[in-house]
Amino acid sequence: MMPTEDEVMAVLRQIETGDVTLVLEQDPQEQIKGDILYRASNGWTIEVSNWSGEFAGIVEIGLPDGSILDMDHFDRHMPGVAEYFPDEDVAWRAYRMKAVETGFIYLSEGKLGRFADAEEGTTESNPSSEPPWIIVDHSLRDVTVARWPGRLWLAQVLERLEPQGHRGNYTRCTSVKIVREMPTHYLFGPYGEQVEQVLRFAGGLDRGGAERLASHRHPDAAELTAQGWHRWQALVTGTENTPDRDMRGVVRAANNLKSPVGHGLSLAHGAVWDAAERIDGAAAFEEDEDERRLIGPWAAAGSAMLETVWGLGAPELFDVPEREKLLRAWQKRPGHDEV
Repeated sequence: MMPTEDEVMAVLRQIETGDVTLVLEQDPQEQIKGDILYRASNGWTIEVSNWSGEFAGIVEIGLPDGSILDMDHFDRHMPGVAEYFPDEDVAWRAYRMKAVETGFIYLSEGKLGRFADAEEGTTESNPSSEPPWIIVDHSLRDVTVARWPGRLWLAQVLERLEPQGHRGNYTRCTSVKIVREMPTHYLFGPYGEQVEQVLRFAGGLDRGGAERLASHRHPDAAELTAQGWHRWQALVTGTENTPDRDMRGVVRAANNLKSPVGHGLSLAHGAVWDAAERIDGAAAFEEDEDERRLIGPWAAAGSAMLETVWGLGAPELFDVPEREKLLRAWQKRPGHDEV
């Protein structure tokens, strides 16, 4: 039986504390490049990518029964393992490697610039220390995704701006090395692949599709999205769930508290907005002094996409009957005839 991500991360933490020890087959400090194999005292093997003695990520984990967890498995099922990097002390003590400062770079397709050809091992550098700088976010939760689709990389910081002079969980850089490209669904939580399916569908909506979604929404679905927000906020803040705000249709929470699907809600709504503008132009909207909003079937379709993202992207927050309500319009979308 394959271990879960939590079980693999627990072993990595045991390596950090010394409860699980590693024996290496060759000294990484004597290798310019090449994977290093470690045999762990719990019977596992761990293969680590090595760049001139620097820890460049876990490539593969072997289990006592002969099963292998490779990078493709990490990408699909264990993003925490895929992005694991030990701190300086652990890297040297446990792996005899140097730690590197790493983080994430996301760019939308229209903003790739020189990163369009970025691949493992390439270095991207600014010609000077003047802006615009290369922004490396320290965690996936910190990555801002204003537009989708795009590309996501794990990158090593080579040259950082000093002093940083900012607040926020990111590093301003003038030079980075690409460690590897990562699936963009990492940005939308454990069920990110399904969230991306919704984004692709929403971006291709036509008027008939919008009308079909609108006609099949469950009357309780909008209220369930509000419940999703309240339950999520209670979970991450550890406070009692006392709803005091109508959160129906909300795509971003107050205090920059991201949803369980990252920016997936705002992107889904934005995809419907773009489709409505492309197809019906100004007729798809109404405006007052300080707000422009979708109307008619486009408004309902936008709500249906939010309900779908909640149901597919955060299933742990809802019971089965609630998920069925959230996903009713999705199950009746064009080209899909399942009940």
